[in-house]
Amino acid sequence: MCVHTSLTKSAKAIEKKTNKQFITPKLFTPYFHFNGWETKNLAITTQEAPKYIELAKWGVLPTNYDINYRTHFLAKTNTLNATKERLFESDLYSQFIEGQRCIIYADGFFEPHAAAGIANKIPYFFKEKNHDLFAFAGIYSKVIYNQSTTYAASIITTEANDYFKAIHNKPNALGSYRMPLILDPKHYEAWLQTNTTEEVKELLNGFTHQELVSYPVSTDVFSTKKDSNVPNILNKVPFAQQLNFGDGLFS
Repeated sequence: MCVHTSLTKSAKAIEKKTNKQFITPKLFTPYFHFNGWETKNLAITTQEAPKYIELAKWGVLPTNYDINYRTHFLAKTNTLNATKERLFESDLYSQFIEGQRCIIYADGFFEPHAAAGIANKIPYFFKEKNHDLFAFAGIYSKVIYNQSTTYAASIITTEANDYFKAIHNKPNALGSYRMPLILDPKHYEAWLQTNTTEEVKELLNGFTHQELVSYPVSTDVFSTKKDSNVPNILNKVPFAQQLNFGDGLFS
């Protein structure tokens, strides 16, 4: 699952790269590490407002839901990721895949790697080779409660290719190896604009042609006791050094 991401670019830099405008730029704060269970905001562009960038909570929620109970909902129904194979079948996801798709901006994300000789999983950081912006395929809900509207979005995951499978090397409960669905930049507008189920399904079978690189980073990423939203969380930690600190308590 993709539940750890980063977006280190400023609002102005994101606007320049995407040629889209933040609705509330002053409310956006870049982050080096965002664990999906936290209350930071994703930056998304929705089908209904394709020229703008909205802020969204991570994990779609039912339309009429008290946003204050978001973590309770996620504990029962983890929607940080939306499985591609269930988008048209799930009672929840099927409400959004046809008309509430979004692109979710990032410039990196973290995946766990299981290695012999170390008890805890080693986080690997993935980024575009030049640390450029990219976008996940997503769906979103508009959560309306007490006359207030909040966006909530899920990252779509798909079956892992060989590159991802070698790093995120433990399957889920169903035996599937997963990776986030990263859209190729030339497909951003099609993802937001298409009205046909056939084209949506075709885009769901695609993947970015941007060159991705990955490397191991500090296990602070997976620690609940460390502040991992810091610049050096993106620094490479040699694999051999990881094996010497199996307790996951080093920086």
